[in-house]
Amino acid sequence: MWVALPLCLLSALLATGSALQCEVCASREQSCSGPLQPCAPWEGTCVTVVAEIRLEGSSMSYTGKLCLEPKNCEPGPFSLTFPHNVTVRANIACCDTDGCNAGAIPVPTVSSVPNGRQCLSFFKMGADGWQEKEKELLACTGTEDHCVEESGILTLGGITVTKIVAGCGSPGACMKRVGVKKYAQGVVEVLSQADCSPAPRAGGGIREP
Repeated sequence: MWVALPLCLLSALLATGSALQCEVCASREQSCSGPLQPCAPWEGTCVTVVAEIRLEGSSMSYTGKLCLEPKNCEPGPFSLTFPHNVTVRANIACCDTDGCNAGAIPVPTVSSVPNGRQCLSFFKMGADGWQEKEKELLACTGTEDHCVEESGILTLGGITVTKIVAGCGSPGACMKRVGVKKYAQGVVEVLSQADCSPAPRAGGGIREP
């Protein structure tokens, strides 16, 4: 027993010394930089998240980098478009070596060319009250060929909003699931509904969300 105890302590020290180190920072810009910090033993992934949200003429950017549990990593870009030019553009990159998230990644762009598909859309979101829009048929563009419906709470850079939304989304948006998802430092989404299906072609009929 007394022999095993020092061996356990040594193993713990070696594990701590070999912990993954990730760049950690957060900014309301499209880039940020910060110090390398050691990750917890269960955090085996470095992540970079960039996002841009547009709400009828105003926009907000966000970049976050930190350590993350591998199960929370859903890499790749995704985009969402809702009525009245409300858009979400986001990109997530994960890696597993020291300092590997030190670089920048781009916010995805979406073509404005219609792709022949459409979704019934609506938008309700607000921190202090609802900004509510009527349901309308939305022509999808570019790679956004899925109909997405979501409801829940989103925290982004210290701002928390409640949302009930539906619109066009890229295939990457279909990775979202009901439950709590931590994307990066200060970016947490709690969804009570997350539905995604291929968008029907224009004139082919559409279901009510």
